[in-house]
Amino acid sequence: MSCVLQSYACRIRGSDHETVVNHTSPGRAKRQFVLDLDLDGVAFTDVRVRRLGPPTTTDGIKRVAEYRGVPFAKAGMLVVVGGDRGRIVGHNSSANFDVLFEDGEWAGQTLNCHPLSEIVYLTDTGEVLADLRSNAR
Repeated sequence: MSCVLQSYACRIRGSDHETVVNHTSPGRAKRQFVLDLDLDGVAFTDVRVRRLGPPTTTDGIKRVAEYRGVPFAKAGMLVVVGGDRGRIVGHNSSANFDVLFEDGEWAGQTLNCHPLSEIVYLTDTGEVLADLRSNAR
């Protein structure tokens, strides 16, 4: 799976409040927005999406990165979790990162990943920035 992330502003029609979602397409951003907010009563066609540009490191991602002691982490950053490559696309209420996996068993899925557990952070050029796997310590 090719992972060209973009950031999208998502909102419900009639509302001015927007939520930034980092994903690979407007449709996938819309779907993630609906899943994240558990919008059972809202029609999918009532969700509006506009492209913002490259992945956006939201204040929430920054807070999780600082809290967990990985202040260098940002949206779009390549990580390896449990041997599978993915990119940080968001955060969640567990103070963990949401990682969109590019390959392996979880390819195409966004999963909740602890920022300090069995994870390797890579630079844009693929060099290891931090290796937090238990066998690397």
